[in-house]
Amino acid sequence: MYFKCIALVSILAAVVVTGRRIVGGSFAEKNQFPHQIALFYDGKFRCGGSIIDSQWILTAAHCVLDGNTKLNPSLFEVYAGSIDLNAGGKYFDVEDTFAHESYGSFMNDIALMKLKTNITFDSTMRAIELNHEELIDSSEVIISGFGRIKNGGPTSDLLKYTTMTVESEKTCQRATGMFFSGIICFNSDLPDGACNGDSGGPAIQNGKVVGVANFVLGGCATSAPDGYAKVAHFVDWIQTTISSNK
Repeated sequence: MYFKCIALVSILAAVVVTGRRIVGGSFAEKNQFPHQIALFYDGKFRCGGSIIDSQWILTAAHCVLDGNTKLNPSLFEVYAGSIDLNAGGKYFDVEDTFAHESYGSFMNDIALMKLKTNITFDSTMRAIELNHEELIDSSEVIISGFGRIKNGGPTSDLLKYTTMTVESEKTCQRATGMFFSGIICFNSDLPDGACNGDSGGPAIQNGKVVGVANFVLGGCATSAPDGYAKVAHFVDWIQTTISSNK
């Protein structure tokens, strides 16, 4: 299962170039997720992310890298303030990107983006707080994004979301073959879940971002769990990176 997962995740990272969305779930209401952003590279939709500060975006490392090579920060744009990629939002230029220094083998898949100008917060754009605590097994989280509606499915420019449950650490390790405390797994009894294009996007609980979308196993919305970077594990790295690059 581990090696099968690696092959699939490589494909997911490569094809995130069009605006596809969460499998299953519901369409977001206006201003429901004011922290959610869409990340464009060279004019093409690439990933999701979260506003965590007026000048900082949280996303996945593979969203800002090509393999292990840093993509040109000047070619990124952050789209915020709308649930529709075609209307109502604002674009922000990126000053620099910071992938985790130990990213590799689908671990430490987390990154920060520094914007050239500050976001002015209002009802449409707002920072979300970082989670510092371990999550309770079987508790619910909400994931959101502009990813595919199904494997190979049609595209959409509207934000979707769905509810998932937290898998135990043992279940996550058994399913992924990754014995790493920086990964957390979510699953659903419904055919819901993350898919291509949702990478970097948030999982939230109690108004805090608890996870960053990393990979899926065996396809989108299968019985296998979805893998997210565990925010609580990376809080110190996030805070240190921001304070060192102001």
